[in-house]
Amino acid sequence: MVVAWTLSANPSDNYLECNGQVVDSTKYSKLYQLMHNVPDYRGMFLRGLGGNSASLGVTQGDAIRNIVGSLPVNDNVGFPTSTGAFYYGYSFSYGPKDENGTVGGIYYFDASRVVPVAVENRPINKAVRYFIKAK
Repeated sequence: MVVAWTLSANPSDNYLECNGQVVDSTKYSKLYQLMHNVPDYRGMFLRGLGGNSASLGVTQGDAIRNIVGSLPVNDNVGFPTSTGAFYYGYSFSYGPKDENGTVGGIYYFDASRVVPVAVENRPINKAVRYFIKAK
């Protein structure tokens, strides 16, 4: 049995932290018969089997939701209209000039316009420590 533990102090000596450590065959003989190392769940999000999960025991790589938007090639109307993560930034001091000598703008892509962003991909979460019952 694996349990999520929310305290910094370890539970009783009957549990081993799921950090990939070797199972002591003399102290935890029944667990050792099942596995020689406990699983390493540090930094992992455990997910119930089914739906879009990987097969049992298989680590599934990270992914994000698709980010979409549209960007016109030439709308001949003046200021282009973009959607989603794209937006148009006007610049009158640099960039190529059109046939009228007008300096254009620049298109930007910013995912934060349509999805939450961070320095990593992650679901909503709270940190816990996982322990496996050893005795």
